Amino acid sequence: MNRPRPRTLRLLRTTGLSVLFWTSACRADGTWSASIGATTDYIFRGVSQTYDSAALQLGGNYQSALGWFVGAWGSNVDPYPHAGGSAELDLYTGVTRPIGADFNARLAYTHYAYLDDPRPAHYDYDEISVSAAYLDRIAATLSYQPDTSAYSNLGSANRRPMGAFEVTGRWPVWRDLSLAAGVGYYDLQRLFGVSYWAGNVGASYVYRRLTLELNHYFADDTVRRLYSDQSANGTWAFSALLRF
Repeated sequence: MNRPRPRTLRLLRTTGLSVLFWTSACRADGTWSASIGATTDYIFRGVSQTYDSAALQLGGNYQSALGWFVGAWGSNVDPYPHAGGSAELDLYTGVTRPIGADFNARLAYTHYAYLDDPRPAHYDYDEISVSAAYLDRIAATLSYQPDTSAYSNLGSANRRPMGAFEVTGRWPVWRDLSLAAGVGYYDLQRLFGVSYWAGNVGASYVYRRLTLELNHYFADDTVRRLYSDQSANGTWAFSALLRF
């Protein structure tokens, strides 16, 4: 298991600075939170972002009393190991509104940036998402990325649109132990002429501010066609997250 590169650790501090700047600019009538975590493999939508290597992750979020939120999240990434690693920094904002006693809706905008990226092309992109959730048990999310740039075994795409639909669920089973599952459909027709399914099943345990998770990931054969060994199909990943 590879350790994050020193320059990646420096770049992760950018996430912390972003959080401090944004939260200091917010009014005091809301709440803010932060987290630091590590995982044996950073997997996003059925694709390993670290080639079966570890990732260190840092995030922070401000939630206002009126329902709007803003935050930042960062991780080391190594999607193309021969090109060298970089750091992913996600800046997001949005609003959450209750729909009755048990349901809520959420609208969010996220900018995904790759800092100190050695690749010649720029892979930063934006995403708009709409979610509906029942308590903290189940949520459905529809997202749209208007300007995705990506490379795969099927070719390259520059600033083309893609969409995704995801459903996630969590079920408490005993005290602070829960089972979790998620599945998503990812439409890459405008990028590479294909679409695919991916998801995960797992369990999480919460002890005070610490959350431990073990997940098993699956993805259909299209992911291997696109990204070869980056496919997370059959991968197990263990994660630890400390919130404060």
